[in-house]
Amino acid sequence: SYQHPPPSLFFAGSRPAIFPPASASSFSGSMAGYNDSMMSSGSRKPTGMKGKVHDLATTLQTQNEELGIEKGHMQTIKNENASSTSGMQGQLNDIKHHFKADIQRMQEEFRVQLKLQESENCRLQMQLVQVKGEKTSIHQQIIALQRRIEEIEEEIGHE
Repeated sequence: SYQHPPPSLFFAGSRPAIFPPASASSFSGSMAGYNDSMMSSGSRKPTGMKGKVHDLATTLQTQNEELGIEKGHMQTIKNENASSTSGMQGQLNDIKHHFKADIQRMQEEFRVQLKLQESENCRLQMQLVQVKGEKTSIHQQIIALQRRIEEIEEEIGHE
């Protein structure tokens, strides 16, 4: 794997000269002039140190351009993520609101059913008391009729 030298190290002639790192825009502008002057000599590619410098400069310029493009992609992705997050939050809020409304509706239906059940229980309790009273009355009538039968049988049996 090929490693590129740091951007602040350039070769001028036969000895290295160290320049401060240039921003991508100022570097690409100065390199464009350099590339034009290098290409003006025809289609012949420089060899030796000048060729290496040219290759390094071209590689660096290409990488700077690619870095700028990737930064743009990253910003786009960040923006999309932020907008989708807010969109998701809106959807979550809608779902939350929907569930709250459903729960309130179910609670109200439960209260109504509870009241209906309580009134039905009271009605049935009153009917039960009434039926027990009727049972007691019928039982007393049966006992009275049995006594009357015994009395009639005794009267018939003595005659």
